[in-house]
Amino acid sequence: MVSEERLQETAKLQQVLAATVGVAEHPSGMATVHASAQGELRAVYLHPQLLNQGHVAVGQIVTETAAMAVSSAVQTSFNEIAKSLGDGMAMVIEGIAGDAPFRSAAVPVEPPAAPAPARRPRPPVDDEDEDAFFQDPFGRR
Repeated sequence: MVSEERLQETAKLQQVLAATVGVAEHPSGMATVHASAQGELRAVYLHPQLLNQGHVAVGQIVTETAAMAVSSAVQTSFNEIAKSLGDGMAMVIEGIAGDAPFRSAAVPVEPPAAPAPARRPRPPVDDEDEDAFFQDPFGRR
C-alpha cells in the first residue's frame, strides 16, 4: 500500500511541478515577473515609467526580476517535493541538484543583540614608575 501511495503522490507531484510558477517584483517596483522553475517567463508586467529609462535599464530590471521569479519557483518546487515525498527525499534531490535557492541565498545572520556588560572605570595608577611595569610585565605581580 505504501508503494501505491508513493506512486500516486509522484504522479500528483509531476502535475504540481509543471504548474508551479514563481512571482517576483523588482525592489524598485518597476517590474513584476511570473516564471516557471525551468526559466520560462509566463508574464512580464512593466511600469510605464520604466520604458522611459531606456532599453538597457529595461533589460537589466527584467533580467534581475526574472531571476528572482525563477528562484521562487524552484524553491516552491523543493517545498512541494518535501511535502509529497518527505524531507529525506527532498534532501537527496537537493544534494543532486544543489541547494535550494533560499538556503543558498546570502542572508546575513545577526546574533541576538545582547546588552554590553557594564564596565567599571579603572582606578587611576598611583605608580610613578609605569615604565618598569611595561618593560617586564611578568616580573611584577
